[in-house]
Parts: sequence; structure tokens; C-alpha cells
Amino acid sequence: MTNFQFLRKIDFLERVSSDTLECLASECCLHNLHEGKVLFKDGENGSSMYIILSGELIVSKGGTKIARRYKGDYIGEMSMIGLKPRSATVTSALPSLLLEITQEQFHARLSSNSEALLSIMKTLSDRARDNLKIFKAPVRERERLGKAGVNLEEHIKYLMQEAGLTSREADVARLICEGLSDKEIAVRLGLSHHTVKDNLKKIYSKFRVHARSQLVALMFK
Repeated sequence: MTNFQFLRKIDFLERVSSDTLECLASECCLHNLHEGKVLFKDGENGSSMYIILSGELIVSKGGTKIARRYKGDYIGEMSMIGLKPRSATVTSALPSLLLEITQEQFHARLSSNSEALLSIMKTLSDRARDNLKIFKAPVRERERLGKAGVNLEEHIKYLMQEAGLTSREADVARLICEGLSDKEIAVRLGLSHHTVKDNLKKIYSKFRVHARSQLVALMFK
């Protein structure tokens, strides 16, 4: 199977144009990892995500193994929407072959594809829920994470106020950051699809961004 054919099977690349996929397949670097090799460590800055072409990776946090990733999975997707540093350590459990997509390549080729962005944000949300079930932080760590959540909420609220968002636009912006699609936002808020689109245009204009990925990256800066 060629890299192009393999990439076509990855969920967030399923509907990407063939031309874009061909560019990614030819531009992206391949990395061979021997067993036990650390791909990246918790706390490191990261600007790439990786698709597993073969092998197996172990994801760990604070010395606790929280997940395994296999052929066809991807890792490091947080860096595509500006969420840094790395949130876990990733090590190869077996000899593995990875395809690297840098943040620059992602934004150049995929940031305008809403379905790719929504798929990645859904993966982020799903993995965060799974990790919380597995990883039980000590009391101090839980308190720290709780404070971080409060600070993030205050940061987002501040940005929305500074941008002059209406309460409805703020609601739409929050749900975008949670990874909901336009249709899901319309259902959640009891709005028409047209109204959601109209609010989205106003949000982009006020924040001076042109894509969901840019808005999410701004909120989580």
C-alpha cells in the first residue's frame, strides 16, 4: 500500500482532495523508531503530529501507561491547533514507521478543511475523556488542573469581551472550541444552520481569523 492509499484511510483525511493528499504523501517525512525509542516527552514543545504506518506506540503520563496506539492511529494532534507543550510521553513498543505532518504543512494543506478539523477536535475530546478515566492524579495535581481550567475559562471570557462578541456569538465560539460542528451547534442552541453560519462569520471578523483552527488556537494560547 502506498503512503497516499494509507493516508486516505485515516479518518480526518477521508474527504481531503486527492491533490492535497498527494502533496502530503510526497512532502511529509518518514521516521523509523526502534523498540523503546522515545518519540517525544511530556512537557516538550511540539509542532508535529504523526501517523503510524506500522508498529505500536505507548502513551504514558507521570510514569503511568494510559494508552497504546497502533497502525492507522495518529498521535500529537494537539500541536495542530496550537496546544503546547506535549501532554504525555510517547515511546515505541515495537519497531515503528511514522509519517510526520508538521504544523506548517497542516495549516497550508488542511486548515481550510472543516471536516478534517472537526475530526481532530473530536479525537482530542474523546482521548481527554479516556485519559481522565485511566489516569488518577494526586490531590495537588487535580487542584492544579482545576485552577488551570478556571484560568483558561477566564482567558476565553476575556478574549470574547475584548473582541466585542455578543452573548450569542460567545455561545457559538465556545461550542466551536469544544469541537462541535455547525449542525451540532444549531441543535444545541436551537438555531437555524443559517444563523450559526452568520454568527461564525461575525466571530471570524471580530477575531480577525479565517478558520476554526485559528480561532481554537487563539482561545487556547
